[in-house]
Amino acid sequence: MHSLVFVVGVSAVLGINATDKVSPRPSLKSFRADYDSVAKTCVAVGYVKDNCKSNKDRGNMVIAFDAKAKSTQAVSGGSIVIFKDVNLNLGGGYNAVKGIFIAPKSGVYVFDWTTMTATNKYAYTALYLNGNIKAYNHCHNNSHDIYMVCSKMAVVKMKAGEKVWIGCFSGTSSVYSSHSSFSGFML
Repeated sequence: MHSLVFVVGVSAVLGINATDKVSPRPSLKSFRADYDSVAKTCVAVGYVKDNCKSNKDRGNMVIAFDAKAKSTQAVSGGSIVIFKDVNLNLGGGYNAVKGIFIAPKSGVYVFDWTTMTATNKYAYTALYLNGNIKAYNHCHNNSHDIYMVCSKMAVVKMKAGEKVWIGCFSGTSSVYSSHSSFSGFML
């Protein structure tokens, strides 16, 4: 009895009444509605954390990426050029650590890459699809005392899971820092 009187007395002194005992947390129904709204927004803008375990939302997914080199690279024949500085990766297909784009779904993709070479250097790069060259970019700066920029665009039909990357097809290519880039999107 004494403890009940104490609780009632403390409540009266602090001004706590029955309406203050309502939890400040939202109801489960409200939480679910908010979560569904956020999840739909994430899918709409192309952010898909685990590549959509259910394929129902993949039909409307936007797929696009844009990345640039972080530092100058000397890339030998057959090696992959790494574009680590990612500006955009809708659909999550581009892996900046490996420099490889994996198609989240089948379709026609457009890829563009630009290489810049230092004075008296060259960059022989190509777009590889599953290890096969689909397009070449020859940027040769022999005997010119300037930095040279070369670009190439390619349109490629891909199946979901196929891989695309930019690699050196001959000699040792000099790919100059943040002026070199790789981007792509699905039509």
